[in-house]
Amino acid sequence: MVKKKKFDLRQWVLVTDWNPLTIWVYEEPYVRFAASDFSLNNIGNKYAHLSNNTVNKYAVGVDSTYDIAGNMWSLDELTAHLKEEYGRDVWADMDLNKKIKELVTNTLISGQDMFDQSLKGGGNGKPFEIFGLDIMLDCSFNTWLLEVNSSPAMDYSTPITTRLVKLVLEDTIKVVVDYAEAPKKQRKNIDTGMWTLVYQAK
Repeated sequence: MVKKKKFDLRQWVLVTDWNPLTIWVYEEPYVRFAASDFSLNNIGNKYAHLSNNTVNKYAVGVDSTYDIAGNMWSLDELTAHLKEEYGRDVWADMDLNKKIKELVTNTLISGQDMFDQSLKGGGNGKPFEIFGLDIMLDCSFNTWLLEVNSSPAMDYSTPITTRLVKLVLEDTIKVVVDYAEAPKKQRKNIDTGMWTLVYQAK
């Protein structure tokens, strides 16, 4: 928990091909908080146990010790809080970026046979899709997958998403058009924004 609230990370993932499986991870996830303080005394309080913005945007008059605007933080805000709380750069020390990428890769490898690999639409006629993975951190900073969302919401629901959605959509074009259409020898020089290629099957 952070500031008495449950939270998770929304991690964008881009698959530009299912065969061979090709996975990109966006380098800036964002943090989603439950609107109400966490408590086991009221399991039925969805505002204390769900961090989904679709739910929490309707929360009014909830039991909340700390006000978090829009129930969201940027990654910078989370890492700064962890530094203040633990006196060290927890995000870097616990290698959370690497853990998230491993979780993403293992999740999509395990589920790739469930997707229609005949779909076309990306660069060079290949399929692509953006996913939103919701990831929880436990008190030991292990990463746990909560769910995978296909076609995740891209609305400007808070100042955090307003900034990031614009960036992620612009960067997606860089990958599925600029990178995909470039000759393979030139791809290492193509700007892909904050998308990082983390896995490509042989």
